[in-house]
Parts: sequence; C-alpha cells; structure tokens
Amino acid sequence: MKEAWSKDIPLCASAPHHITAAFSPRWTEDRLTTGSVGVGLAVEPRLTICTGTSLGGPVTSTAGKVLKLLGVEGVTVSASRALPWGAGYASSGASAVAAALLASALRGVSISRSLQAAHAVEVEDRTGLGDVLAISCGIGVVLRRRPGAPGLGEVDCAPAPPSVSVIALETGFMSTQELLSSLGQNYYLASEDLVKALDKDLSFDRFTSLVTQFAESLGLARWLLGEGANEVIRRTPGLIGYYVKKRLLVLLVERDEAYDAVKYTTSNYRFKARLLEPSREGPSLTLVA
Repeated sequence: MKEAWSKDIPLCASAPHHITAAFSPRWTEDRLTTGSVGVGLAVEPRLTICTGTSLGGPVTSTAGKVLKLLGVEGVTVSASRALPWGAGYASSGASAVAAALLASALRGVSISRSLQAAHAVEVEDRTGLGDVLAISCGIGVVLRRRPGAPGLGEVDCAPAPPSVSVIALETGFMSTQELLSSLGQNYYLASEDLVKALDKDLSFDRFTSLVTQFAESLGLARWLLGEGANEVIRRTPGLIGYYVKKRLLVLLVERDEAYDAVKYTTSNYRFKARLLEPSREGPSLTLVA
C-alpha cells in the first residue's frame, strides 16, 4: 500500500489518559468484541507519539505492536510519557490510541480500523479491556455502554465543568492482571448497576455523586488507605467527589481550591499527588512546525 504521509514531514498524535472508576469485563472468543462496560474520567496531560521529531523517549511495547500490526515500518517514532505506567492512568491504552492515529495517517487506513487494531493488541496483552474505546471518545466523563473495540462497542462522553480539577494520589503500582484477579463479583455487579444508572442521565454531577457512593459502599478508600480514610477524604478542601482505581485515589475538587487540596492530601498521606485536568479534547493529529 502506498503511504499516505511522507516520512519526512513531522507528525504527532496525542491522546488523553483515562482513569476508570468502575467496570465489568466481558470475555468472548473474539478480541474485537471482548471488552468491558464501565465509566471513568479522561484526563490530561496527554500522551504524545511523533515521527520526524524527537520527544526524548521510546514508544511503549503496546504502541510498537500497534504500529507493526498496521504496517508502519522504517519510521523513527518517539514518545512523551507524561504519567507513570502501571499506576491506573491507562498509559498503555493512551499509547495504543496515539499509535493507531499515527498509523492511520502514515498508511492511509481508516481510523476505525486502526483503533480496532489498538484494542486487539490491548486485549491480547491483557493491558486493558476498555481503555481504547474510552479514549477514542476522550472528553470528561466517559461511559462505555457496550463492550468491544471502537466501531463495535458503544461509548459516550460528558464534558467536565471548567471549574473542576483532578488530584491523583499515587500509593503504588498494580498491573491490569493483578487488578482483575483482585476484584470479585460484588464489584462487577455494582459496576453494572452504576453504568445503568449513568446511562439514564450522563452528566458530570451525577457521575461524581454515584462514583463516590460506589467507592464508599465497597470500602475502596479504606482498602487503599486504612481505617478512617473516608472521613479524612471528606475534609479535603473543595471536594466534589472521589473514587479509587488500582492503587490510585482520584479526588475531584474545585479548581480554585486545588492547591489547598493537594497540600491537605499530602499532609495526611505521604504519597505523591499529581494535579491533573479533565480532558477537553479527544485523540488528535497535529503537524509539527
């Protein structure tokens, strides 16, 4: 196939990260229909992959497999890694989506086909079940109504208000395989109920209310941070809501109180806290000047 983009023209693809709040897996014999229903938040900073210019880092093995599967060869590609791997930010999924967009431009294939290849790689490697679908929408609150790859699964997004910031408290690392083995049927059933409730009224306010109730009903903050965690978290300045993903505590706070919230959180729990923003834009391609 003739390439659609010259190798000599610098091109970048970027994608937001995604922090799942609740999910329930669906396994089939087909990688494209295997996936999960669930809900989460698309966040920035974004992950970026470029050709023709250096970002200082190698692409992930996931992105490399996506590029190879889509026939991108003989092209030097580099990546920026804005957030750590294995912490719950779906960095693997973000890299897969960015690689799919880049490959789509370089090889002249449809974005849908490229994203489906990205989803298939994630499922095969057990690095994610629904992140590619979620990131393909990639704005604010992301609801996965039907499992599967983009074009087969169903996804919708609801922007977060500009007054909202996100604080992520990193307490450790956990692989997707470890996460799946640690969760039980109660978690998955509660996740499905949460998805059904949000499907009736998808909004940021309803999301924050329901995911906080979800986390508290399952004792996720207590599991992560010990007894009394819920009470400590509720006193966070500007708190709107919170949830837990892997070993990550996600606090949704009022923007004008975000720095006070970070200071409060790290004074109570001696872990690294990152100040993030809800994503305002889905995956994108840009020329490098």
